[in-house]
Amino acid sequence: MISIRFVAASMLSATLLIATTVTAAQLYRFTDENGTPTISKTLPAEVAQQGYDILDEKTMRVIERVPPAPTEAEIAEREIQKKLEFEQQKQAEEAARIEAEKRRKQAIYDHNLLSAYQSEQDLLNERNKDLQYREKRIEVLKKKRKGLQQRLQQVQQQAADNELSGIGLSANLQSRLQAAQQELDNNQSSIQQLQTEIDTLNMQYELDRQRLDELLGTATKD
Repeated sequence: MISIRFVAASMLSATLLIATTVTAAQLYRFTDENGTPTISKTLPAEVAQQGYDILDEKTMRVIERVPPAPTEAEIAEREIQKKLEFEQQKQAEEAARIEAEKRRKQAIYDHNLLSAYQSEQDLLNERNKDLQYREKRIEVLKKKRKGLQQRLQQVQQQAADNELSGIGLSANLQSRLQAAQQELDNNQSSIQQLQTEIDTLNMQYELDRQRLDELLGTATKD
């Protein structure tokens, strides 16, 4: 009977033989330090970084092609390219996020628009009400402005008279003069603010009207 130890030893010998055969069946093709194409069973360490081919010894077929190790400049260029691709990916993701947020806000805007107005006329009625309210306030402020201007002129005239008479400008008169001027400035500021609101509302209502027409399918075609 064949012993187990003998079988194990035989298997180990066969494995070593196969490994030796496989190793012996490979050749290396490379360019030596003199620039000469060379085929050898060994691979010199000094040329390993330059790239080489592993050949089948019997058929001379290329088993594997090992590329040259990258140079420092190539490594640096690859790092730059990786950073560039990373930045481009970030920009693409940010652009996608912005676009998604834009679509979300548009959906909310459209929903609110359709909830507020059943027709274009509803929107125009609301616009007219908003504008008329501000226009009336401007009319009131303009009427009040005439009185404020007259008051300021009276105080200015009194101050001028005091100066001519040698009395001078008292603290009370100076305070009245500043207050009259401030009221007039506030009046003008309020008128300008209301006019700005009117202009802004006109533009916004026009945008709303156009979008509402699109949503309702009644947009006028050119």
